[in-house]
Amino acid sequence: MTLFDLLFILLFLASVVVVISLLVLLVRGRGSAAKRLFWIFAGTWVAYLAIVFVSAAATPQHIVPMSQDQCFDEMCFAVAQVQTASQLGPPSDPVTAKGIFYVVTVRVTSHSRGRTQSEGGLHALLWNSGTYYEVSARGQNAWQSTHPATPALTARLHPGETVLSDHVFEVPAPTSSVGLVLSHGFTPAYFVIGECPLFHPPDILRLQQ
Repeated sequence: MTLFDLLFILLFLASVVVVISLLVLLVRGRGSAAKRLFWIFAGTWVAYLAIVFVSAAATPQHIVPMSQDQCFDEMCFAVAQVQTASQLGPPSDPVTAKGIFYVVTVRVTSHSRGRTQSEGGLHALLWNSGTYYEVSARGQNAWQSTHPATPALTARLHPGETVLSDHVFEVPAPTSSVGLVLSHGFTPAYFVIGECPLFHPPDILRLQQ
């Protein structure tokens, strides 16, 4: 947990206290005091969010080379292998891509020193010049019909354990500019200085050496 994480938590807890205080003041008929407190409260949040968003806009995009880790605390992720195919599944009943399939194998490693853990809520997206592609359900099913199922990115791992996780994406055409994005979706980190993903390109895991 960083200093900015603690700052957000403190501001959130202070906000709870302020809201309760506002309700008490209103019940007691002290409208002018409630109004002053509200504007102080609102001004503080506006100033804080301005810092969050300016910091986000100023944060450069990070490009992680293939086979190198992107870490979230003690859980680390790297692109281990990439395959492309126009068809997946058994030869007797293949699934044809509406473009091309990318099969991305992600290496998941726990660097924890003492407990089993996971990276909750994490999911993979394929990113291509501002367009995001979710995992292709039909491509994933076709791949798994001929390959063993692999653990999810959110699998719980023992300290030092490493697993491989396969993800199949379908894009309109092959391109050299695609990359993998690991996202937690919408989380409280959107309101933490230095962690907000808004207003700047996402961190990318390269799919080529």
